[in-house]
Amino acid sequence: MNSVLKLNPNGSVTLCARKTCCPVMEEIDEHRVRITDDNGNSIIVSKEQAALISDGLKVLQSKEQQLLCE
Repeated sequence: MNSVLKLNPNGSVTLCARKTCCPVMEEIDEHRVRITDDNGNSIIVSKEQAALISDGLKVLQSKEQQLLCE
């Protein structure tokens, strides 16, 4: 998804380009963020862990590509 993420008026960030049903990330304190999914479930992770989400997705996608090529 190639969208530009923006800060919402309440200080959270919506993690998609659509207007509805998108995960939301909000800062809890200087070290932690909360990510809330479409169903209202949430996790709290350190900012360091949250920064690794993009890399983790790349690893998962490369695994899928490797399985398709085997």
